[in-house]
Amino acid sequence: MNPSNVLKVDLTPGQVALSFLLAFSLAFIWATVYRKTHSGVAYTRSFFLTLMMIAPIVAMVMMAIGSNVALSLGLVGALSIIRFRTVIKDAKDMTFLFLAIAIGLCCGANAWMVAVIGTVMVSLLTVVMSKIGHGNVGSADYILIFRSNQKDPWNAVPSAAQDMISWKQLRGATDVDSGTEFEYTYNVRLASKTSAERVVGELGKNGAVRQVTMITPENHLDL
Repeated sequence: MNPSNVLKVDLTPGQVALSFLLAFSLAFIWATVYRKTHSGVAYTRSFFLTLMMIAPIVAMVMMAIGSNVALSLGLVGALSIIRFRTVIKDAKDMTFLFLAIAIGLCCGANAWMVAVIGTVMVSLLTVVMSKIGHGNVGSADYILIFRSNQKDPWNAVPSAAQDMISWKQLRGATDVDSGTEFEYTYNVRLASKTSAERVVGELGKNGAVRQVTMITPENHLDL
């Protein structure tokens, strides 16, 4: 196929500007949803800015490609440039990245209605699901860290605190005092209608458990 015979779409400066503005606006809304609903421990502003930048960049690539079949083969290569050296700890973050790319694709292809309706619908769904998840305290996982001189550390945890934890998993143990004291790290899930503050308070009542730290989705509680 002769590249000169490939159908090309002529874009006016107004269309290009509108596509960029729409891509940035929708990406800003989507990045704001990420910031408001983020429940992980490692929130970074750089990821927030990345979500806003990806959509206009992808829109620019799409407008440059247009309907050129030959250039469209390079789209996969262009998107493969996006690489993240840091590990994404929350799988949900990949969804935010994917929609940011989709916004750019739709805006660059002049599918503005699809971009607007899709962003609004997915954003509303994300907010609603986030509110439902945060309303149920027992659905959230926490990291519990404490020190104890007991070889079986969970037996040192007061029974009242154990009743507030519906699920636990030992993640690690560190010798901090030549075999006389250890630091234990647990993944825990709170029982229904139980707050992290109550768990930390109950753990502190037992002298066998010291330096209690509970890392929550948004902050941490120390004792």
